[in-house]
Amino acid sequence: MLWLDELKLNIAARVAVIHLVTIDEEDVLKALSGWAQTNEWPSGMGLVTWDIGDQFRQLREPAATFSKISANPETVLDIIDDYKGSATFILKDFQHFWEHNRKVSRMLRNLASRLPFRDEAVNIIVTGTEGDLPAELCHDIPTIDVGKPDSDRIMALLEREARSTHALENATYGLRERMVESALGLSIVEAGRAFRKAIVLAGGQPLDERSVRQVLDEKRHIIRESGALELHPYTGSMNNVGGLGVLKQWLDQRQEAFSQEAREYGLSTPKGVALIGIPGTGKSLCAKVTAGHWGMTLLRMDVGAIFSGLLGSSEQNIREAIRIAEVIAPCVLWVDEIEKAFAGSVGDSGTASRVFATFLTWMQEKTSPVFVFATANNVDRLPPELLRKGRFDEVFFLDLPSHAERINILEVHLKERGYTMLSHYFDLNAVASATEGFVGAELQALVNDAMFPAFRDKRREIETEDLLKAAESMVPLSASHQQVIDGLREMVSNGQVRSASGETTASPTDKGASKKYRERPEWKGDGAEITES
Repeated sequence: MLWLDELKLNIAARVAVIHLVTIDEEDVLKALSGWAQTNEWPSGMGLVTWDIGDQFRQLREPAATFSKISANPETVLDIIDDYKGSATFILKDFQHFWEHNRKVSRMLRNLASRLPFRDEAVNIIVTGTEGDLPAELCHDIPTIDVGKPDSDRIMALLEREARSTHALENATYGLRERMVESALGLSIVEAGRAFRKAIVLAGGQPLDERSVRQVLDEKRHIIRESGALELHPYTGSMNNVGGLGVLKQWLDQRQEAFSQEAREYGLSTPKGVALIGIPGTGKSLCAKVTAGHWGMTLLRMDVGAIFSGLLGSSEQNIREAIRIAEVIAPCVLWVDEIEKAFAGSVGDSGTASRVFATFLTWMQEKTSPVFVFATANNVDRLPPELLRKGRFDEVFFLDLPSHAERINILEVHLKERGYTMLSHYFDLNAVASATEGFVGAELQALVNDAMFPAFRDKRREIETEDLLKAAESMVPLSASHQQVIDGLREMVSNGQVRSASGETTASPTDKGASKKYRERPEWKGDGAEITES
């Protein structure tokens, strides 16, 4: 346990007050009690816990007895200050008291400076679930983050929970690994509860794939309650995405870069990718199918939840989200509409700026296999330092689909609705010509809209004419976003970003574009001439 080694080092160095951040309080106490029973524990040192409910409890007998002493947050520090002997005091949830009582934080600072110079060692370990110290304590009290349990500890927990049952009887190692993987990111308490539920639902039978799904469902619920992250279930493939050939090839090349073989070869772990473009071009869909294609867990970061809550909690929320992602890794961390999260960080000396700095530092220095998949609709609102090399491996622009890509997208959505012999039923070339300027989401809506009249007309199968009529009644979103699109295309021309399709799509205002859009009053384009490559 790395946290325990760090704690031992601090105590050996006579660091008097230590802040220990953990959700698994009982697990930490067991580890400390176990250490206190070994020869490594300082001779004659007691181990005493205190909390507002149970008061003093002795885990290892000190020179004095505390069993009948009652104290409040201030007097417990007086008792420690007056104690004659050697002991380590564990104060549970003590951050609640320094948050509301500045006298408590001042007393802790005084003890942090006085206790190291005593003849007999006296240490204070403050445990809690929050990692933030008051500003006045940050330089006097080190913080040690216990973190979430790793796969070895989760495996030991699974075997312990299943010991009294036949749940793991004849279970393959592969099933055990999947059970452990499904629980990564949870605390010991949460993982134990999830395993016990799976064992109960198995009804006395050995665990199987349904048990894995049960733990994942429990994990999804717990992570959602944590606020900043959501476990996003999706099993898709690149076949669900029409067009975007360059982006697909780029992602496909990096699929195996997370393997041990890739590390031995010398490949660095991919950091992530940013996709920019107007809404509806398939950015979010790409994040979902990439995780499914790679066989990785997909975590969606809820930007709104990060900035909600009490003052100071936003920084804690982003750190907790990063911590969970690193424990679950390898995984895909999807940050949707990232410009909404960090648009206010430029020139902001407050919360947004600190959260942005935390995220940037992590992106630059992270070594864990967390692939960040960021999407943005408005690149002008993004801080320029976010998109520079070193944070993301590549930035792609998702342009309006080309004629060939529109055919490909239409094929995907028609096949999803059971149409297979597409060339026999439809003239997709005509439909693609009629949908110049449509994004992928609009083409999906087009197929759906075409089905309504066919359904009312004796539930018949849709025809090309239904698709053309639906296209005639729709105004594409690109009609009001031409200036944004032209600006992004200029970034491609300047080499700032790459085209996800490998080509620049002609805009509806171009000479060869569909006449109906150039004549529509809704069209707000500036008439920029862009040739199709």
